[in-house]
Amino acid sequence: MQNSETNEQDVIAPGAMASGASYSNRINPCGNAAGETTVILHTAEGGNQEAPHKRYSRNSSHVHEAMRLLATYEYRPIRLAESAIPLSIIGFKQGDPLLVLVISARKPVPSAARLHEDFKESVECLCRMAAGMRYRIMIWVHSPACGWRYYTVYPGGLAYDLKFPGSLEH
Repeated sequence: MQNSETNEQDVIAPGAMASGASYSNRINPCGNAAGETTVILHTAEGGNQEAPHKRYSRNSSHVHEAMRLLATYEYRPIRLAESAIPLSIIGFKQGDPLLVLVISARKPVPSAARLHEDFKESVECLCRMAAGMRYRIMIWVHSPACGWRYYTVYPGGLAYDLKFPGSLEH
């Protein structure tokens, strides 16, 4: 049998409760209670906290427009919020999952070379992912000057999808 001791500082003084009752014997935990999550901060040498992981914000009208387009081709789109990898949407369809990064660019992005130049980190991350996955990965870019441009990601680079949106039909 476990011995449990209660000290005077552990008990909250009696008083009015939200339910209207006038008595309380609630106990404040003195240490970590069972089931309580312990937060451990990982620090670099010298005690400095490591830089937080880069998060990608993807709550734009273009993401929602892309989700509507996927839904018209019988995909079940799921938006990713604050993912550590550069993806905006995962589209599920029987036998054909699709990973999509939606980019809203202010400057024109007329080619795969320009896309790689302007968004090098994201493009190279997705190319590395394409090398180890069997899923189709695409980057959909919207810019005011060029409108929508659709690129397929391969382990070696990008290719403009000439058949899009026909390539979504399977």
